[in-house]
Amino acid sequence: MKKFFALITSIGIVGAIGLDGYYLFTQNSKQVQGTTTVESQSQGASTSSSSPSSTSAASEAVSSSTSSTSSNGEYKDGTYSGSTVSTRWGDVQVQVKISGGKISDVSFLKSTSEDGKSRSQEIDAQAEPIYISEAKQANSANIQAISGATVTYNGYTESLQAALDQAV
Repeated sequence: MKKFFALITSIGIVGAIGLDGYYLFTQNSKQVQGTTTVESQSQGASTSSSSPSSTSAASEAVSSSTSSTSSNGEYKDGTYSGSTVSTRWGDVQVQVKISGGKISDVSFLKSTSEDGKSRSQEIDAQAEPIYISEAKQANSANIQAISGATVTYNGYTESLQAALDQAV
């Protein structure tokens, strides 16, 4: 009986790793597609992409996000707050500052690390600066997820996209 439960547990773990790899792979594909989306929008076309979510609460809060910039690829200058996205580890909300039509700063107004758990704080301490840097570099919410920080990624990109949608 113990061997049976060990087998079932092993299958579950392998399945979870495979599913995480699948989502990581699809995010890489969407990042490549996001570049095409910006180019096609500058030619007058409009497209949108769905953002996967690890929780139903997050997907209900923001069911899809659009990859949008103004016709010249720039945003309106100002400071914009994204929506609060509920994740299984807590709420995430970001604020973006646009200067010269580009993302100049992103800050977390709410973060999953506020749950007081040291593991969440450790993950966010490593992931947040990378996500902020990538958003500035990409000048969009189309960034790559960091393995182990998927929940933070989902909340961050959804909130960031909501803020950038206001800046169009």
